[in-house]
Amino acid sequence: MSQELAETALVDQHIYKGFRVHEGPQNVYECGICGYWHLTSKAPTRNERLQQMHDSGEMKRKQEASRWEHGL
Repeated sequence: MSQELAETALVDQHIYKGFRVHEGPQNVYECGICGYWHLTSKAPTRNERLQQMHDSGEMKRKQEASRWEHGL
């Protein structure tokens, strides 16, 4: 898994699960043991792409669209 794919998974989790800004995983990291990328909620900083989506309001719009798609 690449960093880009891990970041996409991070964003998708926030959209699908409706996490608020400080909830859920906040960043990705490359594991020194297995070499794969993982999501983490214990990062000292939020992923830049995720932060930009929250700041611009894009995340909120996508979360609302996801709720409509899933009939919630």
